[in-house]
Amino acid sequence: MTLHPDSLELRFSVGRLGDPLKAALRIRRFPLSAVTGVRYEPPTGRRRGSLRLLVVPGSDPLRPLLKEPDPGPGTDPDTLVIPLDRAVEAAAFAGVIRARLAEGLPAAGAHGTPRVESGDLPMEVSGTDGRVSFDGETVVLQFGRLASQEKRHTARRAIPLDAIADVRVRHPGLTGWLHFALAGAPVAQPITPKTDVNTLLLNADRSQAYAILAAAVLARAHRAGARIQAEPLPTPDPPVASRDEQQTVCLTSAPRQAVRSVPTWAEPASANSDPEPGPPLAAVSDRSPSPTRKERRDARRATKEYQKALASWEEDQQLLDEIVAAACRAGTASASTASTASTPGLIILKANETALWTGQASLIEPRRRPGHYAGGSSGVRVKVAKGVSFRVGVSNRQYVPGPEVQTPFDRGQAIVTTQRVVFKGPHNNKEWAFVKLLSVENAAGGKSVLLPVSNRQKVSGLLLGQLAEEFSAFLTLGLAIWEHGPRMVITECEKSAKAHREQRPLQP
Repeated sequence: MTLHPDSLELRFSVGRLGDPLKAALRIRRFPLSAVTGVRYEPPTGRRRGSLRLLVVPGSDPLRPLLKEPDPGPGTDPDTLVIPLDRAVEAAAFAGVIRARLAEGLPAAGAHGTPRVESGDLPMEVSGTDGRVSFDGETVVLQFGRLASQEKRHTARRAIPLDAIADVRVRHPGLTGWLHFALAGAPVAQPITPKTDVNTLLLNADRSQAYAILAAAVLARAHRAGARIQAEPLPTPDPPVASRDEQQTVCLTSAPRQAVRSVPTWAEPASANSDPEPGPPLAAVSDRSPSPTRKERRDARRATKEYQKALASWEEDQQLLDEIVAAACRAGTASASTASTASTPGLIILKANETALWTGQASLIEPRRRPGHYAGGSSGVRVKVAKGVSFRVGVSNRQYVPGPEVQTPFDRGQAIVTTQRVVFKGPHNNKEWAFVKLLSVENAAGGKSVLLPVSNRQKVSGLLLGQLAEEFSAFLTLGLAIWEHGPRMVITECEKSAKAHREQRPLQP
């Protein structure tokens, strides 16, 4: 840690077994006007001490972007771990910082409290479909061969710093992304990470280098005077949450920064009072009571349960929002004067027909398995006299045909409309009209849907795998529109989506 006239520099030198986040950070720059105090815990016996800087809430763009906003001293980006042989030196340095802060802080600039800067520029982060780099002035997104067609057409996208309104992060689990929201766009506008040209899909990264790059962009934008808040959204209804926005962190929310800027283990006793300067050479602890190990374990368990419940809620909410949008499209199409339309490259729609859902599926029909021969006996030979015998009990074998089993035999596109279900594959095409549909049956553990109709004796259907639940939801929507009309269905779907939105899990 180095003290300059108007700033503090925190440099990390971490070996192979150290914290990956600190190794990726390397350096943190704290303007003195953003520092409220220093908290020193001396080492005791086998326990190492810590020296932590306390900053003004909202001045650190990195902490709200971290996967764990309240880490322990070993992984906290504002904390140095102090070994026993450095205790006296660390206590002296803490006293020097307190004395410097007591002399009076430098005046804040024209843009308010300066931001804490993280990492060395230029920096670059690789993702699933490309990479992003930042040199202090421009964010450059470059997409590779694994990107979607929309992104490959863009290839390289350069975004100036003053055009960025916000940076949002979803930490990679199964999926993750880094999104640069442009000025003038609503903050909560739903995005499609796979096709959005301002979004990079992320790989798993223990060092969270993507969060460091996002924090560097926000800090530079603040220092350059760029507007780092997007256009406000209408407030009567809460914004619609997206399934792809799990664990999304939005830095334009000032209250969230205020809560997360100082972890609970290092929170000062009074947020409005500066710590009293202590003796510069005395290794005296000024720590407040820390949470117990059980409390930290319970907090982590509660956070995991909350994240699991939130992910499930967001998936359901995303499906409801897609259903509402599809119902509205059906209502608009039914009110238009056009008689026919088409889904690009798939099917030609009939009059007053709207495509609600498309997805990959396999066509299944009952196919007979191979049979086998059963029974049959060569009998027994009975001797009647010398040279005379008879064979009795002879019976012929019988062929037993195999059972009929639903078997997939073609792979293609399944389309659900307001009048029918259509399968279009390279070798087979099939249609299930709602007017002839007898029932809808789930099979194969819920991964396939059977659709018996009155004009075919054999029951066929679709093998959908993970898309079975989504297909069933849109099939139910299509049947409801076909039977009751789009207006009533739109009203009911909007009520269900609004009621589910109000049941969002509360963060512990």
